[in-house]
Amino acid sequence: MKRICLCALVFLFSFCSFVHADTIVEDSKIREVTVYPGSARVVRELKVDLKQGEHTIIFQDIIPRIDQNSLSVSGQGTATVKIFGATFKEEFLKESSNQRVNELEAKIEEIQDKINFERQKEYILKERKEFLTSIKLYAGNQIPKELVTKMPSTESLGDVYQFVSNGLTDVESEKEKIRLMTRDLFKEKKALQNEFRQIQNTSSRTKRSVAVEISCLKSGFLNLEIAYHLSGAYWRPVYDARAELNKKEVELAIYAMVKQTTGEDWSDVDLTLSTSQPSVGGRMPYVAPWILRPQQIARPSTRGRRNLKMEAKSVGSQHEAFSDQVVMRLMDDEFVLAKNKEAQVDYGRVNQKGLALEYVLSKPVSIFSDGTEQKLPVSVQNLDVDFEYSTFPKVRASAFLGSRVQNSDQLKLLAGDVNLFLDGDYVGKSSIDSIMPGEDFDLYLGVDENIKVKREMISKEVDKTFFAGIESSSKKVTYKYKLTVENYTSKTAKIKLFEAMPTPEDDRIKVKVFDISVKPEEKNWKDRAGIWLWKFDLKPKQKKEIFYSFIVEHPRKIVVDGI
Repeated sequence: MKRICLCALVFLFSFCSFVHADTIVEDSKIREVTVYPGSARVVRELKVDLKQGEHTIIFQDIIPRIDQNSLSVSGQGTATVKIFGATFKEEFLKESSNQRVNELEAKIEEIQDKINFERQKEYILKERKEFLTSIKLYAGNQIPKELVTKMPSTESLGDVYQFVSNGLTDVESEKEKIRLMTRDLFKEKKALQNEFRQIQNTSSRTKRSVAVEISCLKSGFLNLEIAYHLSGAYWRPVYDARAELNKKEVELAIYAMVKQTTGEDWSDVDLTLSTSQPSVGGRMPYVAPWILRPQQIARPSTRGRRNLKMEAKSVGSQHEAFSDQVVMRLMDDEFVLAKNKEAQVDYGRVNQKGLALEYVLSKPVSIFSDGTEQKLPVSVQNLDVDFEYSTFPKVRASAFLGSRVQNSDQLKLLAGDVNLFLDGDYVGKSSIDSIMPGEDFDLYLGVDENIKVKREMISKEVDKTFFAGIESSSKKVTYKYKLTVENYTSKTAKIKLFEAMPTPEDDRIKVKVFDISVKPEEKNWKDRAGIWLWKFDLKPKQKKEIFYSFIVEHPRKIVVDGI
C-alpha cells in the first residue's frame, strides 16, 4: 500500500514540475511524407535551443483529422534530453484552419457580390425600359403638356420615335451583356463551390496543437520530430511505354499520380510512395465454419436481374498472344547525354521494405491540399524485346505490335494504365494487371497501320441434293476463305496470325476443313477449340496469302448460328 502511495507521489511531483515547465512555441515544418493508397504518414520537425530544465515544446497548427493513436515523437541533437510524452490541445476558431477553404469562401462571397451588382443593374434597366415604354404610350410627366393638347408635328414625332427606339435598343444590349456576365459568374461560382465541397470535409474550425514534455539534462540544440497518420491522400501508378523499333527495346517509365485533401499543404517535402495499406490492418480474419443450410428461395427483383446483366457485360477476358520470352534489365543510374544535351527525367529509387515496395522520389516536391492530381516520375526500366505482330482478322483486321516481356526479379508492378509511344509518337492507351517480380506479361503497343490485314470469303456454295425429286433432309454448305497479310514497313516483320475455325457444339452439325494452302503451327491454340495459329516472317513489301475451305453439314430443319 505504501509503495502505491509512493508511486503516486512521484507521479504528482513529476506532473507538478511540468506545470511550471518552460513553454516553447516554434513554427514546425513538414519534412517528410509517405503516401499510401488512401492515406499518408507525415513527419514534422522543429529545431530548438535548450537549457537545462523541464520544457513543453508546442507544435502548433496541426490539422484535427489525424489518427491520435498513430502519434510518435523522436529527436536528436547535442542536448541530452528525455522525452516524457505528448498530448493534444484543441482550440475552436471562427474560421476554418484550412487556408484554401478560407480563400474559396472569400472568392465565392466576392463572386456573389458581383452577381448581386449585376442584378441591381438589371433592375435599373427594367425601370428604364418601363419609362421609355411610358413615353411611347404618351404617359407620364416627361411629355410636354402641349403634346397632349394638340397634334405634334411630324418632325417632333420623328424625334420622339428615334429617342424611344434608341433607348430600347440600348436597354436590350445592356441586358444581354448582363446576362452573359451573370452566366460566367455563375459558372465560376459553381466551379469554386465544387472544389469547396471536395475539401470542406477535410477542414475544420478547430485548431489543434501537440505539446511534447521533455527534460533537458545538458544544454544544446534539439531537432524534435513528431509523426502521425491521416487520411485524405492517395496515389496510383501510371506507365509510359516508349518503343523504338530500330533499337528493339521498350522503355517502361513508372509515374505516380498523387493527390491529397488532408487539409495541409506539403511544401518541399521528401516524398515516399508505398504500396503498403496500413488501413487494412494486419490481423487474421476470424476462422468461421462453413455451414450448409436449406436454400431460401426468393424471387429476384427486376433491379437485381438488371445489375447481374450489367456485371456480366463488364467482365472482360485478357488473351495472351505472345510467347517469346525476353530479358528485362534495369537502366543504369547514370544517363549518357547526347551531343545536343537532351533533357532527362529525374527518376527516384525503389526499395523493398518488408512486404511492401517504396518509391523514394529523388528531390523534394510540393503537393497542395486541393485535390489536384500531380504526375511525378518514379522509376524507369528498359525491356529488351523482339517485336512481333499479332492479328485476329475475324474480329478486327489490324496488326497489333507487342511483345512478351519478363518482369525484374526485384520489382513488382502495380495494376495501372499504360500510355503507348512508338518512335516518339503517341499511339494509344493500354493497361497492365498487377505483375509480380519475375512474372511474364504481355505488353501491347498499339496498332501498326503499315501492316495490312484482310480476311475475305471467296465463295459459298449450297449443295442441294434431290432424291426422286425430293430435297434431302440435310443441308451442306461449302465455304472458301482467304487471309492476306502485307508488310509496308521498312523492316522484316514477325507475324502471328490467328483464325477461328468453325467448331460445332451439337453432334448433328458436322464440320470438315480442307484445302489448307499453308499448314498452321498450332491447332486448338492453348486448348481453345478451333483456334489456329500461323507464324511467319514478312520482308518489306512482301505479301502472304493463306487459303482454306470448310464444309458445314446439318439437318435442314436446324438453323445454325455463327455462320
